[in-house]
Amino acid sequence: MSHKGAARADGVFEGGGVKGIAFAGAIAAAEEEAGVEEWVNVAGASAGAITAALLAVGYDAEAIRSVLGKTDYRRFADYGVGGKYVGGAINYFRIRGLAPGNYFKEWLADRFEERIGKRDPTFADVVRKDLPPELSPEEREKAKYRLRVIASDITSGRMLVLPDDLEEFEDEQGRRFVKDEFPLVEAVRMSMSFPIMFSPVTLHQGGKPYFVVDGGLLSNFPIWLFDSPNPKRPTWGFRLHGGQGPERLPYRSIPRLFWGRPLLKAMFFSAMEAWDRRHVSRVTTARTVSIATRDIRTTQFELTKRQADDLYRWGYEESKRFFRGQREYINSFGQAPEGFAIGAVAGARAGES
Repeated sequence: MSHKGAARADGVFEGGGVKGIAFAGAIAAAEEEAGVEEWVNVAGASAGAITAALLAVGYDAEAIRSVLGKTDYRRFADYGVGGKYVGGAINYFRIRGLAPGNYFKEWLADRFEERIGKRDPTFADVVRKDLPPELSPEEREKAKYRLRVIASDITSGRMLVLPDDLEEFEDEQGRRFVKDEFPLVEAVRMSMSFPIMFSPVTLHQGGKPYFVVDGGLLSNFPIWLFDSPNPKRPTWGFRLHGGQGPERLPYRSIPRLFWGRPLLKAMFFSAMEAWDRRHVSRVTTARTVSIATRDIRTTQFELTKRQADDLYRWGYEESKRFFRGQREYINSFGQAPEGFAIGAVAGARAGES
């Protein structure tokens, strides 16, 4: 038995690097416990953008687990000849990052080809076919794409929602981007460009370069994206946090000596977390699965199979616990979808026991 009206849902996924494997488990539990049969709109930043893109082209929870579980994440750190300390150092000065991220693009293109037979799908391939005919052209354009990807334009200091904000930019030859024609691989590559680790993606505007990096820098958890005063379906959010048990505010020590690197690191992660943390409230927690990922790091590319399996299990168990115990749903407009019944799963199981 599932939540009434929950067969179709939207999903939003937080960034978190290799820890994103936990999302596969969380999605599986959401489909089992909340009755989700179709993810209509999906969005994410960084690792969350990867998960969202895979869902958008037709992967289900088990298929995502399979591809992420057998991925050699060490290859994502494509420093080049000489490894991190030679190739990475050269890249650092040449392309503003230790790694160009080319292997990631090939990996994602392979995943798309496996699912839909195309290595280079564009946003035209994730256009919704179910929009009601009475929508105005403006409403239709706003709701047109199933996938939204968050990126950070650090040149002008603003968050980008892709593909919506693409047409403000040009390629190197000065040609204006067209949303339908923009490759999904390139959009996700922008969102996962962890600063310093990966080189930024360069867009242009008026002949000037604009550098785009990890979407998590400005909004790591954009659960507000699909909210409306009259929601048609629930939006479920999926977050990741370090440690065990409920999420707590981190404590980042900055020593008196050799303080520079710890200070910069603390500033960077504060910038990533502060905006979303400010907006974590009842309307967010009521519809968000928060997954503890213990001591696994965002850029732990040497992840073992056991650690990958642990991440999946943690995501599955936490999502199962969330949906079995859920008693409330409310979006940022104070609304729930019409006819949406909360607690159906938990109530049914309580009656059965």
